[in-house]
Amino acid sequence: MTALELIAGRYAGVAFLAWLACACALGLWVGYLLDARRAAAGRRARAMTALAALGIAVFGIIAANVVTESRLVAFDNVLAETLAERASSAWLRALAILTVAGDRDFLLGLGAVVLAALLWRRRWIDAELWLAGTLGAAGLNVLLKSTFQRVRPEHLHGFAQELGWSFPSGHATGAMAVYGMLAYLLAGMAPVAWRKAIAVLAAALIASVGYSRVMLQVHFLSDVIAAFAVTGAWIMACVGVREKAFPQRRDPG
Repeated sequence: MTALELIAGRYAGVAFLAWLACACALGLWVGYLLDARRAAAGRRARAMTALAALGIAVFGIIAANVVTESRLVAFDNVLAETLAERASSAWLRALAILTVAGDRDFLLGLGAVVLAALLWRRRWIDAELWLAGTLGAAGLNVLLKSTFQRVRPEHLHGFAQELGWSFPSGHATGAMAVYGMLAYLLAGMAPVAWRKAIAVLAAALIASVGYSRVMLQVHFLSDVIAAFAVTGAWIMACVGVREKAFPQRRDPG
């Protein structure tokens, strides 16, 4: 039995926990880089620029591999086939519930609630940032899907059915944009001691949605990672512009 077969079958839960642990560590690291208590304005801006550039670079590398159908595509296919053969029905049923956190209708509803709250509190700049970050990411995802037109992996188990193009993942994009932007806004209002917890929880939720898309075989692994990378870059760009134009609005911690 290969390592992929073990991960897809017997040790699927362990693989999920490892995925979450890595995501939480990454979220904590990004939060540390952008923590206003530790970073002067110039250093904070440089950190956001570097993170945005890294996201674009990761997306570009994956996109190039997808277009040329390199070894990355071969790995994607092997993983999808292994999951189709080995993933248990109980695990897929649980992930079908989890993936709802990244559904378009759910995120639209949540986005409307957040926007209404910002407008009610007259936080006009944050409302504009929210719309730019979330709707802009959605529009970018539609553009990229129509550009690459990658066919989804086969998913015949019945726990999730998706149509449309595969690259990059729309659920992963939506989760990164909505929960990432929400974490940024909450961190600006929350006590300093809560900021790390907000970053970790957001990273865990975003990663969980992405993981569910791969395990349910509605997306390839590279679809999800590419979506995280390019959407993260978009968020960093939006936040960077906001803080450059309205530096007085940022809570210095």
